[in-house]
Amino acid sequence: MPPKAKISREKILSAAVDVVRERGAENLTAKAIAAKLKCSTQPVFWYYENMEALKRDVFGEAMARFSIRLRAPRPDCASPYMGVGLNYIAFATEEKELFKLLFMSGIGGRDMLSSNVEREYILELMERSDSVTGAKAENIYREMWLFSHGIAAMTVTDTARFTGEEIRNMLSRVYRGLLTRDNM
Repeated sequence: MPPKAKISREKILSAAVDVVRERGAENLTAKAIAAKLKCSTQPVFWYYENMEALKRDVFGEAMARFSIRLRAPRPDCASPYMGVGLNYIAFATEEKELFKLLFMSGIGGRDMLSSNVEREYILELMERSDSVTGAKAENIYREMWLFSHGIAAMTVTDTARFTGEEIRNMLSRVYRGLLTRDNM
């Protein structure tokens, strides 16, 4: 009977996510993971065919964490839809490297604009909170995502700084403007 593995696939994935969080996706290597786990690189390649397979799992784990954060209730918001925008930007602020991995790298292998991240959930919130449906909801989803992403990207890259109040006011003004805009 072979010896039981001391390093599990879950531990490798967790260590890989930690490497990305601490040092960025560009520093995700088998050696960095092994150093984090205080082992050789052998367990990494025991469970993963190659680094691309591991990066896909890291991306999936980062997306799962993002989805949880995006859906977190915001008692400080009257509108659950506003909470989504604030949570999106908060995730970028608190998890800069995971945000970059998900939304500012090619690791996910997809066009983020057309990938419709959490689209169904967000459209349902818009319908429930503001009775917005159909093409108008789709357009607002897209434009608010672009606007929120711009704020988040500037925050992540330290090219702009905003207070929580400024972010809340900007999101609110843009959303109200989109709600009242004709011919969507």
